[in-house]
Amino acid sequence: MQILKEEIRNNILTAALSEFEQYGYAQSSMRRIASMAGMTTGNIYRYFKNKDDLFQALMGPAHEQFISYTIAIKEEIDKTFTIHSDEVFEYIKMVDETIVEMLKDSSVEIKILLTLSEGSAYASAKQDLISIVTQILEKVLMVSRETSNLDPQDRLSMQMLSVTIIEGMCLILRDYRDGATIKYLVDELLQVFSVGIAEKMGR
Repeated sequence: MQILKEEIRNNILTAALSEFEQYGYAQSSMRRIASMAGMTTGNIYRYFKNKDDLFQALMGPAHEQFISYTIAIKEEIDKTFTIHSDEVFEYIKMVDETIVEMLKDSSVEIKILLTLSEGSAYASAKQDLISIVTQILEKVLMVSRETSNLDPQDRLSMQMLSVTIIEGMCLILRDYRDGATIKYLVDELLQVFSVGIAEKMGR
């Protein structure tokens, strides 16, 4: 019985996801992916033009969803005119809940996007997220202080916090796969930072 082309394609994608998670985009091998999928390297090119095409097929949907969700959060906060210090965690938790929700269905893809995509078209995924989170934190701080401008030191602080939060999330993704554990640790991470941000807002 001939295996359906869609089944072969899915076998390739499954093998590729495992390869990218283990080696990252830059060090992954089409030869190993083909072997894991049970076919010759030549056959894999009947389904995907090259490694980049294969990587985009896997990461594209998760990346688009990831960015659209975080932009939606920023737009929601942009509509806000007052934020009290005790509400900071609720706004940052919006980012947390979005990431955790995506991890339920795409934990491996998100892990690869944020930690293993160097050399690919998605190499800037982590920096893109850091930029969006920085904008969110800056907005929260500006609204709380009823100003449209932050001084350079405040902007530097928000950038540092964003980098640290996202790097922390990446470490959690690297070391854990269980969704409940990831959610708990991300919640704990954001809770700690929310306390610090709330304190900064009160200055």
